[in-house]
Amino acid sequence: MKYTATIDGESIEVELIRIDATSVEAVVSGEKYFLEIEAVEPGVYWMQWNHCSIEVSVTPHGEAYVVSVGSQRAEVEIIDARTALRKAAQHAHSGTVELRAPMPGKVVKVLVSEGAAVEMNQGLLVIEAMKMQNELKAPKKGIVRKLGVMEAAAVNAGDLLAIVE
Repeated sequence: MKYTATIDGESIEVELIRIDATSVEAVVSGEKYFLEIEAVEPGVYWMQWNHCSIEVSVTPHGEAYVVSVGSQRAEVEIIDARTALRKAAQHAHSGTVELRAPMPGKVVKVLVSEGAAVEMNQGLLVIEAMKMQNELKAPKKGIVRKLGVMEAAAVNAGDLLAIVE
């Protein structure tokens, strides 16, 4: 499973692959490590890596963990891929959201006007790309504060189409 670990504001990508009951392959920022891990008691582990054994203590602390290795302690926030996607979606749907063109094409129909109240997933406009029409929908419930395009306008991938607050 893939995780993002944040320590002192620095994010590190980590992938853990279980080999057997006590063996794990850890890929940390692209580097591979093979670890033997044994739970001694809840929150306390013996870990062997590179012929060295160390005791690791992991204690929940709010939404993060305090990880202690010997006399070293660090607060670590660990987010798995699913949680990261959920947080990104929650963040994207709060406040102002910009709707951008997913691909180059032509605006064939504008379904709303500036100032219109819209529901989440309500159609805002239709873009034709590669002879297919795609209805782009409101990413959240709110008010259309800006329409960045008109019908028949050519758009490039990433162009601002609308802003919903």
